[in-house]
Amino acid sequence: MRDLAANLDDYFRSRFGTTLERALADATAGVVTPALGRHVEIVCDPASSYVHDDDGLSEHFQGALAVEGISYRFRCSVFTDGGGARFVESIDQLELVDWSVRLAMPCGNAESG
Repeated sequence: MRDLAANLDDYFRSRFGTTLERALADATAGVVTPALGRHVEIVCDPASSYVHDDDGLSEHFQGALAVEGISYRFRCSVFTDGGGARFVESIDQLELVDWSVRLAMPCGNAESG
């Protein structure tokens, strides 16, 4: 799982100029990361939460991530501190679910002659 997360993070950095963790933190807050455009879709649902003594909040989410035709299932934990700063504590599951390849074929009729 670590290799998959590291590879996705590298791809997010090079292709979109952001990180996998930032994309997940934004998605769990209901924010669409503008840099991801139409190429990435993240949907998630809250699974549980825990309020810490220092007013921090740990929230656990499960969801799906689709990146240019490749679908993943994930679970992650996001921590929000007392000041409102959010970051991904952990990505507990990241699993490849489905992938497909699209091949562009030229249109038109080839005439011999």
